[in-house]
Amino acid sequence: MQENQTHLNSPQVYRTKILVELLKKNQSMPRDILIKEISVKENKNLSVRTIQRYVKTLNEDYGIVITLNKGNKHYYLDEEKSANIESFLSHIEILSTAELIKSSFNETNNALAFVEFENKASISSIPNFKVILEAIHQALPISFGHYSFYHLKEENYILKPYFLKQYQNRWYVIGETEKGYRTFGIDRLKDIIMGTKKFKQKTEEAIDKFRNVIGLNYVDHKMEKIQLSFHISQKPYIVSLPLHHSQKEINTDNEDTYDIELRIHPNFEFKQLVLKYGSLVRVIEPQWLAHEIKEELRRASENY
Repeated sequence: MQENQTHLNSPQVYRTKILVELLKKNQSMPRDILIKEISVKENKNLSVRTIQRYVKTLNEDYGIVITLNKGNKHYYLDEEKSANIESFLSHIEILSTAELIKSSFNETNNALAFVEFENKASISSIPNFKVILEAIHQALPISFGHYSFYHLKEENYILKPYFLKQYQNRWYVIGETEKGYRTFGIDRLKDIIMGTKKFKQKTEEAIDKFRNVIGLNYVDHKMEKIQLSFHISQKPYIVSLPLHHSQKEINTDNEDTYDIELRIHPNFEFKQLVLKYGSLVRVIEPQWLAHEIKEELRRASENY
């Protein structure tokens, strides 16, 4: 982002979120209809100049590339050239939620009595998050101690941090050590020190490695076509919160199940996700994965 970035106020935050969501859903929209839809949702008449200002801010300060075709007066969202749109929308959602809580505090000093956060891992990692994000921004290495849940010991590392990734309400930093790409839970990092020698940033390459995984591990298996068949009761949940961006519906004539196809690396985290659904899901393809899930369920049943 630019140093002279224009900060959005609360109403602008919500309107830019609506603007991006509408264009993401429709790919392009006539300017007048876009203005009308945002105005209706906000119950406020917006001007052409206001929308132009929002688009300019999104383009210059947030990397969301929106263009206007002056011939047909359509706005277009260029997803390929834009920064991570889902991350932007999540960022805006956090700002909106924070503003809502802030406004509630103005009305009552007991606002947080009605809000329960999932766990303390996200909160405890905030100081580390800030340091790591700054290191990524400046392309500087970090050194730290890390406690491994698997090896049950602490080791020291030097990491070139490339990006931060959230998974199951924990934040992880992904980057390179002298032994290659590594992923670290930032709530388990101690004594982080930022180095001084800049490195060549590989954020796009690193993100690309994790684009086709669910979770944190991209080396367990090669990328494959995965087909899952869910009990029809799960359809609203899977549609509203897709398992992966590659998800698409298949076997649409079947009214008793909701079947989807994914193109991912079927890693450990993905298998855990499938097992979470128990009898509500069945692996259609590949057969080796169906067999692994079946065996895991059989071994689990032996514990009872």
